[in-house]
Parts: sequence; C-alpha cells; structure tokens
Amino acid sequence: MRRSAGKFAATLAAALIAGALFSSASMASVTAPERYAKAGKIEFCTELAYPPWESINAETQKPEGFDIDLAAALAKQMGLSAEHKNIAFDGLIPALQAGQCDAIISGLADKPKRREVVDFADYAVGGNSIITRADSKATFKSLADLSGQKVSVAVGSVLEDELKLASEALKGAGKPPITIVSLQGGTDAFQQLAAGLADAYLGATDQASYFNKQRPGLVRLASPPLLALMVGVATLHKDKDLHDSLDAALKELEASGEYKAILGKWGLEAISIQQ
Repeated sequence: MRRSAGKFAATLAAALIAGALFSSASMASVTAPERYAKAGKIEFCTELAYPPWESINAETQKPEGFDIDLAAALAKQMGLSAEHKNIAFDGLIPALQAGQCDAIISGLADKPKRREVVDFADYAVGGNSIITRADSKATFKSLADLSGQKVSVAVGSVLEDELKLASEALKGAGKPPITIVSLQGGTDAFQQLAAGLADAYLGATDQASYFNKQRPGLVRLASPPLLALMVGVATLHKDKDLHDSLDAALKELEASGEYKAILGKWGLEAISIQQ
C-alpha cells in the first residue's frame, strides 16, 4: 500500500512540475530556442563587481543590480529563468567562447572589435566620467587633461584601452603620461580612489551618485560624460537564434514599460535607449 502511495505521489509531483513548466512556457511572449527551453534557463557570464549595474548583495550574498533585473526579465519573456556566473571582466568573452555560459550581460560595450567575435542586443547607452574624491578640486574636460595623474580603471575594459591611447598621445606630444592603475574589477578600481591611492577613477557616470548613497560626500564627478558607448547582451555568432530571442524579448520589455521600470528602480533613466 505504501508502495502504491509512493508511486501516486511521484506521479502527482511529476504532473505538477510539468504543469508549472507548461504554465511558464505559455506565459512567454518570445519563443526560446529549443535547447534553452529544455534546460529551462539561460546562464549569463557577469562580473559581479560594478554597482549599480551588477554586484553581490552583502547581506543575501546574491547578485543584484540593473543587469541582474534585466537578465531576469529577458529570460522570463522566454519562459526561462536567469542564472549568473561571476567571471572577471577581461575573461567574459573567453568564458563565453569556452562554453561556460550562454550569453554575457555585464555592462559590456558594443565595440566593432568585439563584434568580430560576438553579436550584441543593445539595451543601454553607457556614459562614462572621470570621478575624484569629493575633497578634490580638479576638473577635466577630456582624458588628455589627466596628464601626470594616477587613474584607476577596470582591467580589460574599453575605458582602460582609451586611457592607454590617451597616455600614448600625451607621451608623443612630450607631456607627462597618465599613470594607469588597472585592477581586476570596477569595485576594486573605485576603492583605489576611495583609499586615496589614485587621483581619479574612470568609470560609469552613474557610479558617482551610487557610491555617494553608500557613503555620502565621498566622491564627485570631475568631468562631463565622456566616451558614450552602446552596451548590449553578447552572444556567439553561432547562437544567432538566442541573439534573436533576446533582442525580441528586449523589444517586448520596451513596449510594456518594464524596461523603463527597471531603469527607474536603479536610478539609471539617463542610459535608456528609448527616447
């Protein structure tokens, strides 16, 4: 009798799970590629060290941020869940190529050189600025004004590349170059500034207000927005079906207003791709 009851319970549990999966899939507005539909999830490579875009919540030890919420919303449009693997920024594309994840969402700039390897579904316009401690009176109009300054930045980022180009141009003009301090993540690079070990930090414009919320009066924007770049979800060329599904899901979020709601939650309305 117990055996029969066990079989009945197992059958009922299987039916409930199947029903839940069917319900999730039926609510999806975008068809997921079959292999992801079977897995029930999309795995994203994300460097969880660039708040408010993405970071690990100190209390829950779970990922949070704009990119995390957007990834969840995109996956939900396809009837899937989103998971994140914490990968160092300069290792994001290699990890994707190695099959460690299905896509990248990590404030990754849509650059022509990267497009040689991946496709982008653009979802933000990322502005960047030179940030200093609040007690600094320095102002900068361009990266060239950083001549002789010690500047921290995330390694492997487009911003690091731009600093190197600006420094080389300064040297070529006979001016003091920029001392570039490249650190593993955006948070580490910012802490270099906060600790007084760098004169400035080159990062996302919105980071200044975010860090001032954590520690009021800590930093200030010392330049206008520089190096505005499109930011997107990256997928390998061979996974065009996933790219197309993500792009379609993004358009659904834009049309429904959920995209703007996620931006508003994190105070990032300025980076919207919607006019």
